[in-house]
Amino acid sequence: MKSPLTLYIGNYNYSSWSLRPWLVLTKAELPFKTKVIDLDIPGYKNKLLALSDAGTVPVLQVGKDKIPDSLAICEFAAKAVPNLWPKDPEDKKRAREVVEMMHTGFEAVRHEAPMNLKRRTSLPMPQTCLDEASEIDDMWTELLARHDGPYLFDEWSIADAFYTPVATRFASYDIPRSVRADTYISELMSDLDFQNWEMMAFGETHILPETDAVNR
Repeated sequence: MKSPLTLYIGNYNYSSWSLRPWLVLTKAELPFKTKVIDLDIPGYKNKLLALSDAGTVPVLQVGKDKIPDSLAICEFAAKAVPNLWPKDPEDKKRAREVVEMMHTGFEAVRHEAPMNLKRRTSLPMPQTCLDEASEIDDMWTELLARHDGPYLFDEWSIADAFYTPVATRFASYDIPRSVRADTYISELMSDLDFQNWEMMAFGETHILPETDAVNR
């Protein structure tokens, strides 16, 4: 049976916003195809604009309809699989809050430490990035202290999908973190679905020179 869902993504190595809904759709066990659009090559922008007016990835095609934006795609999946959000109403409310924080904030972390799964460096990071990373660490620690589970809200949720690309940044740029945050990062990066994504990233030959040049 042909899958009615197609997820258009950027490169596995760099596209943090693509990783988030890919993880959610995978965890939801919704059958979907993945199509990669190589970024920053001649003609790539036209391909993106053909998918959405925003000209960005990811985009989920559902039959003849298209859903741009990572969070909107995750919300679509959650309608089919409600346990992608925490069951407890207060936890669900808080999970939405921390997802929105990542969706709209932490600009210094995004700019100064872009996702780059192949990257490993210990060079000093700008203080603005370190300050935001510390905020994230504090938030993770506060949420994880509420229960014995390995994830932000005990069981895996959309919130963990949104912070998985952040976890990779801590590893790629050797950003200081607490012991509890480091354990959480290890949990996210040892997830089998993430490791499948990472394997595809390491198999890519396409590079983004500007991203690779950050913090060299």
